Amino acid sequence: MPSAFKTEQLASWTEFCGSAIKNFSGTAKHSITFDKPEEQADDWLLDLGRVCESASVSLNGKLVGVLWSLPFQIDVGEFLRDGQNPLEIEVTNLGANRIAELDRQQVPWKIFYDINYVNIKYKLFDASNWLPMDSGLIGPVRLIPCVYKK
Repeated sequence: MPSAFKTEQLASWTEFCGSAIKNFSGTAKHSITFDKPEEQADDWLLDLGRVCESASVSLNGKLVGVLWSLPFQIDVGEFLRDGQNPLEIEVTNLGANRIAELDRQQVPWKIFYDINYVNIKYKLFDASNWLPMDSGLIGPVRLIPCVYKK
């Protein structure tokens, strides 16, 4: 597990220093507190931009929803309140980068008792030459006002 760290920039986990972050497989929490915009709107859409691979969104301590496919957008108007709004986004990536690192380090992780683990060509499975896959919340994250015509 990589240690917690702060960043002002959203980027793929594979762009951060340290193999623990680059090869991490699991869930990371992003959090920020923002003021509700003064602009009037019928609703507000939270657009997460690019997410690799799924995101759980909570606003003001309440689960808004889980996003697992394009577009990574969700209505958040009913969860917004005047003043400060803490936003938490938990992002879960795929296991590919971790699997590739385990194979590069020759760590025995394919421990199955009732099946042989092979690739699509029925050869011994080896992910050590896989290129890193983007992971995490890449963004940009935007709060978009929605005005409905009546």
